[in-house]
Amino acid sequence: MKNCVGFDIGNHALHIAVSKHGNIVQGLSVRLPEDLVKGGAVTSIEAMIDFLKDVRKKYRLGTRNSGLVLPASLCYCRRFSVAAMTRDQLMFNLPYGFRDFITDDKSNYFFDCAIISAVRYGDGKPPEFDVVAAAVRKEVVEDYTGMFKKAGFRLKTVIPEELSFVNLLRRCKHPHRHGVLDIGHNTVKLFLFNGSVIESVRVMDYGCNALDEVIAEQFGVDTYMAGTYRENNTNGCNELEGCRAVYSAISIEVLKAVNFYRFNGGGTLDHLHCCGGGSNNPVLLETLKNTLPIPLADMSEFFGSGKKKKIPYPLIAAAAGVTMQ
Repeated sequence: MKNCVGFDIGNHALHIAVSKHGNIVQGLSVRLPEDLVKGGAVTSIEAMIDFLKDVRKKYRLGTRNSGLVLPASLCYCRRFSVAAMTRDQLMFNLPYGFRDFITDDKSNYFFDCAIISAVRYGDGKPPEFDVVAAAVRKEVVEDYTGMFKKAGFRLKTVIPEELSFVNLLRRCKHPHRHGVLDIGHNTVKLFLFNGSVIESVRVMDYGCNALDEVIAEQFGVDTYMAGTYRENNTNGCNELEGCRAVYSAISIEVLKAVNFYRFNGGGTLDHLHCCGGGSNNPVLLETLKNTLPIPLADMSEFFGSGKKKKIPYPLIAAAAGVTMQ
């Protein structure tokens, strides 16, 4: 899209990237009202509409065309091989690639895919397509389309988080084995790529919310307020012993995932790009550096020489990726 606003609705914050002529010109991370999003799902459509209206007005988001990153809880994304066939045949057969995940009527879902490569064999075996495919319930797309329309936006595209990062990695001049570590509020996700091709995703079922619980107990506040303490490192809260234990636990789980990938033929990662809310925590990043055998990097290298200092690229990385769809 020529001009677009990309949205990534997290459990803790709304991440926004404004793109004009393919360049990110504005990036925001705005704290969500308490309990407006839980488990990746919006709990009140009307409250979110009001919130989006306020954000659009306050930050002067003039572009109406928009794209949305869907969390894993609302869509399926997987990679598989199918026999070589026409595009129409592929789209007809695509639902069968999700038969282990979708048990209700396939007509309730939208499906789409991208062909990574065609594999041809020399032993008479028919050629195959290596495919990345996505599926999402139609009612999810309809609900979000209506919600954004009422907030003053035209929702043009929705994609899974994996494909948003793929769009970013395609901008890399040299192919690498990348890892993208998304340190979110409820989960830490490790996306593993060979160049711009997604290979696997590892999910750890805790994130910055574990830090908020430690801080809340230490300072006698609720976890929502503790999130504000963490973001501002109030009274040095990010260096609490309990927080350091969480950093260590996260780092060890990431190390296990990296080693598992390497031992199972994935190869050694060239570097690990950090994004998400936890990428702003220098103590966590230092713990990761001291634990992992590969260098860490943020996501800013994917935004070219025209990077703007005020844009929080690691926070808005996924939102930026959807504007490149």
